[in-house]
Amino acid sequence: MAPILCTQPRRFAVVAVAKMVAKSRNSDLGGEIGYHIGHSKILTEGSKILFKTAGVLLDEMLDKGLNALKYKVIILDEVHERSVESDLVLVCVKQFLMKNNDLRVVLMSATADITRYRDYFKELGRGERVEVVAIPSPDQRTIFQRRVIYLEQVAGLLGMSSDLSAYCPGPSPSSADAEIKPELQNLIHDLILYIHEKEPDIEKSILVFLPTYYSLEQQWHQLEPFRASFEVHILHRSIDTEQALAAMKICRSRRKVILATNIAESSVTIPKVAYVIDSCRSLQVFWDASRKRDAVQLVWVSRSQAEQRRGRTGRTCDGEVYRLVPSAFFNKLEEHEPPAILKLSLRQQVLHICCTESRAINDANVLLAKAMDPPDPYVIDDALKMLLSIRALRKSPRGRYEPTFYGRLLASFPLSFDASILVVKFGEMGMLREGILLGVLMDTQPLPIHHPFGDDSLFLEYVDHYFGGSKTICSGRREMVLMANFCAFQFWQRVFKDKHRLENLKQLLAKEKDKDLKLMFPEIEKEWCDFHNILQSSFYHVSEMYEDTLSSFHRFRPQFISSSDSLPTYYNPYEFDHTCYIECQPSEDKYLHSEDEDNNQPPPEVRKCVSMPFVPPNAFQAYAVAENMASIIKEIRTQCTPSESDNGHGAIEPEDYVEDGEAPVCVYFLNGFCNRGDQCTFSHTLQSTRPACKFFASLQGCRNGELCLFSHVMRRRTTSYRPPPQCLPEEDGSSTSPLLDLFPTSSEGCILVFDDSAMHFTSSIANGYPSWRILATSSSSDTLLCDSSLANTRIFWGLNHPYQTIISKAGGENPIPWNEVKCVLWFLNPDSYADTPEGQKTILQNFFEYMAIRLLGDNLYEIRVILTMNNVRFSLLQVEKLARDSFFFLGESFPHNSVSFGEFQDTLTIQKPMLVSRPISYVFNLHSPSDIQFDPISKNMTSSSSSITFSILLLSLLLALNPNPSLASTSSNNNANDIVTQYSTYVRNACNVTRYQRLCVRTLWPFAIVAGNNTSKWARASVAVTITDTKRMLRLLLKTQRSAVGERERIAMSDCRELFVDSLDNLYKSLAVLRTLNADEFQRQISDLATWLSAALTDEDTCLDGFEETSSRSRTVRMVRRKATKCMRLCSNALALLNKLAFDGL
Repeated sequence: MAPILCTQPRRFAVVAVAKMVAKSRNSDLGGEIGYHIGHSKILTEGSKILFKTAGVLLDEMLDKGLNALKYKVIILDEVHERSVESDLVLVCVKQFLMKNNDLRVVLMSATADITRYRDYFKELGRGERVEVVAIPSPDQRTIFQRRVIYLEQVAGLLGMSSDLSAYCPGPSPSSADAEIKPELQNLIHDLILYIHEKEPDIEKSILVFLPTYYSLEQQWHQLEPFRASFEVHILHRSIDTEQALAAMKICRSRRKVILATNIAESSVTIPKVAYVIDSCRSLQVFWDASRKRDAVQLVWVSRSQAEQRRGRTGRTCDGEVYRLVPSAFFNKLEEHEPPAILKLSLRQQVLHICCTESRAINDANVLLAKAMDPPDPYVIDDALKMLLSIRALRKSPRGRYEPTFYGRLLASFPLSFDASILVVKFGEMGMLREGILLGVLMDTQPLPIHHPFGDDSLFLEYVDHYFGGSKTICSGRREMVLMANFCAFQFWQRVFKDKHRLENLKQLLAKEKDKDLKLMFPEIEKEWCDFHNILQSSFYHVSEMYEDTLSSFHRFRPQFISSSDSLPTYYNPYEFDHTCYIECQPSEDKYLHSEDEDNNQPPPEVRKCVSMPFVPPNAFQAYAVAENMASIIKEIRTQCTPSESDNGHGAIEPEDYVEDGEAPVCVYFLNGFCNRGDQCTFSHTLQSTRPACKFFASLQGCRNGELCLFSHVMRRRTTSYRPPPQCLPEEDGSSTSPLLDLFPTSSEGCILVFDDSAMHFTSSIANGYPSWRILATSSSSDTLLCDSSLANTRIFWGLNHPYQTIISKAGGENPIPWNEVKCVLWFLNPDSYADTPEGQKTILQNFFEYMAIRLLGDNLYEIRVILTMNNVRFSLLQVEKLARDSFFFLGESFPHNSVSFGEFQDTLTIQKPMLVSRPISYVFNLHSPSDIQFDPISKNMTSSSSSITFSILLLSLLLALNPNPSLASTSSNNNANDIVTQYSTYVRNACNVTRYQRLCVRTLWPFAIVAGNNTSKWARASVAVTITDTKRMLRLLLKTQRSAVGERERIAMSDCRELFVDSLDNLYKSLAVLRTLNADEFQRQISDLATWLSAALTDEDTCLDGFEETSSRSRTVRMVRRKATKCMRLCSNALALLNKLAFDGL
């Protein structure tokens, strides 16, 4: 039976409602009840009720047409929310209802104009009935009551002045500015405190509606001193969904305050919300024609929106709603909010409509004219002209707008319009995978680097850990944050995921799977991400989007895909390395403090990696990527912006934007400030050209819009026009040379053809390549072969692929002479191995895992692996990801030559135009990190030593999570106790030379698995720990210096801070040298280190002497002395470990 579909306007609402329904039906989420948001699908084929966003349903209809609506009933909930996606869903559903009257559609809303919707669907005809069903409310005595209070009444409650102009400046919405002023924030704060005092039930919570992230931050800062009384939650699209869902839980120790944008306006029921404070403002997105980009503005909500907000209370208890506008003002608000379809450029929507195969909905002009509120034809025409100019569309002889190859490629990506263009342009530059990652990050919320709510300076510090260096490369903050997240993703892949991939291979070789670790792995990964201030869930989302976008390229195969190299930037031009040093620190993220925190107690401690920066400057080719991104963004801005002299020829190249030799107008003259008169080199005539605005071509765009004194439109050269290069599909023709060029030419090298049952491909290859240099395997046991051309070919019969061909045959060793093999070929038809995509993925995964084990174990890094298969299957099975998980990276790909190398039988019929379906040869190269230690296969096949290695990995991760040896020793592995003892010995041996041994053991224990018996690593860890404590001491001194009692105490604090600044400088210099120790300069380096550490120790000791001279014994002074003493002792321990290093040598 077909399932029931219910759409919701927002992702958060989809997840929250799906969880609520699953709980009410005693069902696991993903079983009977499922949901689909973006790239997250929690559902099965047997799911009976599905929740999706309107955007997901729209994508499905544009992709599959009427076949996307195979549901028992389609429920479109909250239809009053007029997003572009919601309006397009309505118009598409209406068109399909005209073709299939078996569809059943239910529209739901508590505040929509029902008459309009009923009239809209009356056109269906053919006897279709449009019914309006009002769900009656229970008797008023049995439901919870809601009381609405307006601004004038709030003023009376709080004893405020009757002058309300500071909170609502103007008698009507048309004349009043919707800005959130400090006075309004103070009013909201006072109102929260008033409600808290008058309401005895602590479980009753307060929901506050504010329009922007910044306004949420402002109110959060005002509530921060009251953390002992309030548990504050944030609901905003940039907050992780799981974190946002915590707001749904009832708090019994403190009053819950939820600060939310319109994400909580509808669909969501938050238990025990008794009070709603409604600012009556909202953030509206619109197309800014002067800036040529989407922009935002604060607007007054409609009465319909206000009613939805009122509905958030009175559901599970009685409620009160405080509307912070006068009642007369409220009555003048618009009844319904304006549809978004009337405010946006619709460029991406028009492109997607034109790419749709269903003729019922693939004409943008016709379809959009049938919308409930049709957009201005000029807007549609402008979008069509822009798409024509960049060659995403072309006009047919009949006048229809049809997509080009480039247009269909752009429409296939799960990305925004600008991000899609950026990805393709990066691909044309030979940096496809870097471009995909940047494009995905442009559209991702929240981004991987954790943004502590309300603490922007701490966020920028986190950003600096991943992308520091020169800030001049990035023209704006958004570009800098984007590049930092780009580096953070690469960092996660190299430092964490690569180690996990390696251990997976070792475990596979040992034939032992640790199920306990597999279950624990997600939590271990999350903790590792927390150590480095990054979000695991965001990484997963980025990875899924990345793979989907990459799959689109493999399906369409543009020209540049053949030479696209997938080797990550952290291997080229040098290999990136990072060693974690984990330490306990006070939590600086106040939003994450536990609900039981006592405001008088110090903040809770968290474990963080102190080996910073995590990514050094220009790692991962970050500067080159940033420069290319800036260039491409400028190109996108100029291509999508009409020129003053644009005559309809199309897009404009950035270099075509020049001045015509005349001096640009003086911007000081325009403001009346120029004092140079005739001496000014710029023009003082209003008719002169204005200089170009450098911010216009950035990601953020120019904020001044039409008020900008600089030009947002520049004139084109009058010389010959040069259209933009066109993104074209790969040529159909195939040549023998690409494959033959990869075959070994020396007399010692052979090629190996895997699992060629009938020797079909082997025979074809032998026609153009010496047969005696060919090895072939077959799963068939029939050794009769009539082909005389293979008389000199060594054929290995009866080997099941891939295990027996690559690893070994049961009861014996592998018969293939791997030391002779230089190139491996597998002509794969997945259907011959498994019937389902999951089974086919498993076969391919095993193939790459076994090949990695073989090549790593026998040091056969030079062997190429050439996999030939249909490109659509390659895309659907995400083969490149499966290969990457075993350290194989795609180097190049090209069409298979069936004439020279044998006809390929696996063909898929593709009905969508411009999609490619043909056999492609994919060339993979093994590239593993240099720190990989992999024993030969022959040794591992008879030993289970790899399982010990994996146990050590588990233990090391547990030790990183918990410094308590007794707790770490509870590992289920039989060797865990011995390993813990060994690590305990390491750290105690290192600390024996220190003066403060207990402090040494306590602070350096987490580094035992990294340092082992390596004295230089122990010294480095000790200096890193000292740096962290010194930085913490500096923050404390800065804070306490302001509250010092008396002149002498203030001077002592100031002197101490200067000494600690000098100490920190010496410690940083020491850490830099310890990272680059070498035998040739060892003695000089040790001498420098001893000087710097001694100076640091002296500085910190002198700070303590300064406090001896002051008679103050205040609590603050005692605390500073205690912290300074710890720093001094840590520095002393570091110097002792340095002396041990000088004695032991490298």
